[in-house]
Amino acid sequence: MTSVRLRVLVATVVVVTAVAGALIFEALLSLDEITPFGHTRYGHAAGWIGLAVILLVCVYPLRKRISPARRWPRGWFRVHMVAGVVGPLLIFLHSGAHYHALVPILAMLSMVIVVVSGIVGQAVHAFSLRALNDQRRRLQHEGLSEGDIDAQLHGMASQEEAFRMWQAIHAPMTLMFLVLTLLHVAGAFFFAGIS
Repeated sequence: MTSVRLRVLVATVVVVTAVAGALIFEALLSLDEITPFGHTRYGHAAGWIGLAVILLVCVYPLRKRISPARRWPRGWFRVHMVAGVVGPLLIFLHSGAHYHALVPILAMLSMVIVVVSGIVGQAVHAFSLRALNDQRRRLQHEGLSEGDIDAQLHGMASQEEAFRMWQAIHAPMTLMFLVLTLLHVAGAFFFAGIS
């Protein structure tokens, strides 16, 4: 098994386990209660904290677009990835398995698509970079000039196009998730008020 596949498998197992754990934890918190945990003060707090963490995810891509020439430390990307998993887990804790309205269901589905596409995108990007670097080393070992190596690698760089196609899914779904989340929050305030 390649390291990329192993990474994807480990990430998938961790995310599925974490989501199941959040849903089970929410179910345990709601066991003897009349109101599900997500509708309590603490459940709302988990939702707000999850939203704040998810908004932290947006710092990396926004700053990258504002200053494209500036090189961003890998730490910010790590924050982006960790917050992209922790924030949704808090949202799962907030919502539990209690889906009773269309907007929260659509927000949850779009959030899941964003998280899954983020994990897949990271794997595609890692695979593309590894393949290009391996090919470059092989061609250097064969004694080709840098110009010839670059010419041959240009064809392989089309794999990076898969990453650009991924961005065409990940970014719009993120925007859709944020819009649906705003609609959910507005609807919650309109129908239930602040509790």
